Amino acid sequence: MAGFLQPGHSRADTHHALWHNGSAGQANTATLAKWVELTDVGTAAAEGNREGAQQHSDTDSARLAEAVSQQSNSDPDAAAKAGQSIQTEPEPLSWEPDQDGADTLGGSFSETAGDVHGAFAGTAAGGGVLSDYGTSMARVAPGFHEPLRIVDPSLRCPELSKELLQRHAKASTVMLGVVNSVQQNFGINWVRHVKDAGIEYFVAAAADANTSALLANMQVPCFSIAGPSDGELPMSWGEAGWRQMTWQKVLVLDQVVEWGFNIVISDMDVAWLRDPLPLFEDHPQADVLLSTDGCATVNDVGDAGLERDGNMHHNFNTGVYLLRTTLRSIRWVHAWKALLDTGFQGHDQEGAYQLTRRGEVKPHSGTPRVTTAWDGDLYLGILPTQLMSNGHTYMVQRLHEQKAVQPYAVHATWTYGGSGGKRARFRDAMLWYDDPSYYSGPSFVTVDLRLPQAPEGFNDLQENEHMISFHLSTLQAQLQQAYIGMALAVAAGRAFISPKFQCFCEKIWYAVVKCRVVDAQGLQFPINCPTDYVFEPHHFSDDPSQFGTPLDFREPSFLDNPRTPPEVKESVLVIKPSFKLGCADCVREEKLADGSLNQVLVPTGLNDHQLLALLEPYRRFRVWRISMRGVRGPNEAYAGFACAGAAREFDKRMDHITTEWCCRHEEEAKKYGLQDRIREKLHMTSRPFSERVGLDASC
Repeated sequence: MAGFLQPGHSRADTHHALWHNGSAGQANTATLAKWVELTDVGTAAAEGNREGAQQHSDTDSARLAEAVSQQSNSDPDAAAKAGQSIQTEPEPLSWEPDQDGADTLGGSFSETAGDVHGAFAGTAAGGGVLSDYGTSMARVAPGFHEPLRIVDPSLRCPELSKELLQRHAKASTVMLGVVNSVQQNFGINWVRHVKDAGIEYFVAAAADANTSALLANMQVPCFSIAGPSDGELPMSWGEAGWRQMTWQKVLVLDQVVEWGFNIVISDMDVAWLRDPLPLFEDHPQADVLLSTDGCATVNDVGDAGLERDGNMHHNFNTGVYLLRTTLRSIRWVHAWKALLDTGFQGHDQEGAYQLTRRGEVKPHSGTPRVTTAWDGDLYLGILPTQLMSNGHTYMVQRLHEQKAVQPYAVHATWTYGGSGGKRARFRDAMLWYDDPSYYSGPSFVTVDLRLPQAPEGFNDLQENEHMISFHLSTLQAQLQQAYIGMALAVAAGRAFISPKFQCFCEKIWYAVVKCRVVDAQGLQFPINCPTDYVFEPHHFSDDPSQFGTPLDFREPSFLDNPRTPPEVKESVLVIKPSFKLGCADCVREEKLADGSLNQVLVPTGLNDHQLLALLEPYRRFRVWRISMRGVRGPNEAYAGFACAGAAREFDKRMDHITTEWCCRHEEEAKKYGLQDRIREKLHMTSRPFSERVGLDASC
C-alpha cells in the first residue's frame, strides 16, 4: 500500500523484503556576501549564498581573442558505449548525419543480457541590486563563505509572544518556520512563495542573531529564538547542528501550542503554491495532518482528500504539517518535546515516529481517512503526496498532474547534493527566485541534444542491469554533447544553459528496483533528468584555484521560465557545424522566410580561436544554440581549446561537476561481476581536451 510500513519496519526493511520476495524485480567562484543599505521607506532582501552564486559580466572582444582551444577527434561510438557493463549489452548507439539534417540516436535491446541571489532584486545604479521588496538597495560584493552583513545590525526580531502571533494570525491560524544563517537564501525564497500564495499569517523564527537582523531589516514578520551560532555546529544532514535545527520547530511548537492557535509548520525548503488554511475546515476530525515522504498514493484521479489508507505507519514527514489545537494535540506536542528532554539522539521526525506509532489503527467515526495513533490518544490524517508534494512526486513523477489535483506545496526532499541539490531542483521546476540579472545576462550557449530512443518494451523490463546499462551509456552520449557546449561557453565567456537530459533510470540512495524508487514502479521512462541526478550543483563554480575554470550554469528550464526576458528568448542563433562548407574560414547564413537570420553554418573541427573569430559578428545574439545534426560526433562539431593551460583548467572543472549514479543491488551486481561498481561516477567525456596532442604548452 502506498507509503505503508508495518509497525517496527523502516523503508529500507520494506525495500529489502521486496527485493528478496522478487515482487518488484531489483529492489563558485567564491560565494557572494551582500550588504544592505536601507531607506526609511523600504527594505532589502539579501542572500548569503554559500554554494556558488556568480557575478555576471559581458565578455569583450579582447577576451574572445584570448580564448584558445585544441583539436578534438572523439569517437562518438566510444562515448556511447561508456558505462555499458553487462555481458549482453545494448547494441552501440548509431549516430550518422542524415542528408536533410535530421538525426536520431538509435539502439536495440536484448532481454538475455541506470540562489535566491536577492529574491526581490532589480538593477540599481553603481552595480547594486535594487529591491522590489520595498524601495531599498542591496549591493553584491565578492566574498568566500562570508556571513551576510547588515548595515544596521542592531535591528532584531522581537521575542516570541502570544500578542505577536495574534497580530499576524488569520482565522486563529499561524504558519511558522525556523530559519538560520545557513538557510537564509531558502528563507527568502520561502517568504516570496508564501506571499505569492496569498498566505498572510506567516511568522518566521530567526535562530541566530545574523538571521534575526536580516529578517528585521527586511520587515518580515519574525521572532527570535535561541540556536547555535553560524558555524558553531556542523549542519550537514544527520550532524549535530542539523539535528538540533529540526528540534527547534518542536521547541517553538511546545511553547505556543497552548495559546489557542491552529498551526501550520513549514521547513524553509518548501515552496508554497496555495493557502493551506481550508484544510483545517475540510478535515475537522483530525488533530494533526501530516505530509509524507512517500512517492505513491492509492487515491483515485481527482480525489483531493486525505490519503485513503493513511495512518501512523506511513513515512510521514515533519517538515510540513498542520496542527489543530485540541487537548489531544497539546498533550502529544508536550510528549514529543519531553522525548528530547530524555536525551533522545535522533532528529525530530524519528522522535515523532517513536512517539506516535503506538497502539492500534482505528478509523474516526466521522471519516475512515482520519485514524488513531499514539495509543488512541491522537487522530491524524495523511496529506497525500500529490497535495503536499516532494521533490520526487512533483518534479520527477508529476503525480499531481496524473491525479488531476492542485498541490499546496512542494518540499525539496528526495534531492541530492545537499542544499545545492535542493536549489537546483527548485530551479528546474521554476520555483526558485533569482535576481533579474540571473535571467537577463550576460549571454548564453546551449546545445540541441541528439536524444536516445528507448528500445521497445524498455519500461516493462524486469532485470535491473539491462536498464542501468542502457541508462548509463545513453547518458554518457548526452554528456559528451554537453561537454562541447560547455567548452564553447567557457571560451566565449557565456553562461551555459543545460539541455534537457533524458534519464532511463532513477538515482536513489539505495538500490533501484527496476530502475525506479521502490514505491514509484509506475514511472515511465524516459524522464527529464533533474539537474542533481547528473551534476553536483554546488560544484559549478567553487574554488577555481582547486577545481579549475568556473562554469556559469543555468538550469534546463531556463528558456521556459517566465522570468527569463523575451529579449533573451527571442535572440537565438543556431550554430551548425557542417561538412557542407568546403572551407576552414567561412560561414554560411541561413534565414527564415521573413528574412531574419536563424542559423549559421560553420566549418567542423575548429578550435576556439578559429570559431570565435568567425562568430564575432554574431555576438549580438543572446543565445548560441549548437546543433550537431551535420556531424558524426560531438567532437567533430568543435575542437575545444588550443591552449594546454585552458584545456587543463576546463577539464578539472568537468571532472568536478558530475555526480555519482546510485545504486546497483549488491546481489545482482555480483551476477554481472559488478560488485565493485555499486555506484558509478558520471563523466562528461571519455576524450578530455587536455589529453589531446598538439596543444600550445606555452599558455
